[in-house]
Amino acid sequence: MKTSTAISAPITICSLLLITLSFSVFAAAPQQLKHVGQGTMSWLFMDIYQAALFSADGSYQPGQYPQALSIRYQRDISKQALLKATRQEWQKLSVDERLYRDWLHKLSKLWPEIKDGDNLTFLVANNGHGDFYHNGTWLGRIDNPAFSEAFLSIWLSERTSEPGLRRQLLGERR
Repeated sequence: MKTSTAISAPITICSLLLITLSFSVFAAAPQQLKHVGQGTMSWLFMDIYQAALFSADGSYQPGQYPQALSIRYQRDISKQALLKATRQEWQKLSVDERLYRDWLHKLSKLWPEIKDGDNLTFLVANNGHGDFYHNGTWLGRIDNPAFSEAFLSIWLSERTSEPGLRRQLLGERR
């Protein structure tokens, strides 16, 4: 009897931690959207952020909106570092530089400095226009479906630099 109690207590604590963690990542997602998947972005054994993907029906179809990508950061990250990482990912995905130069300029006006625990959510409406939220507060909109597609492709493209995270966001089991 003592063995089962000793085993069940850690499992219960782990379950509660997972539920709490899941709730904190999902808290920024709009109520009408359904969870598709979630994953953690790590670099050199350090967790950088947790991301969660949401859609109208709980499945992912490219270009089918609404969708939301919610990211809960686990490190302080400067706005310049976010912009640089975004530029690098678009370069790897062969996004036209003439497009992303303008988009990066717009993002530099929208995005804040990120602190550990902050949440950044990108919500794409039915028309493909995207809104950014920081800790639940609206930051601004980019009215360009091509931007929304390119931004989400950083995580969701088959050519993403993080295929493991992509699989997790899409709810795929390996």
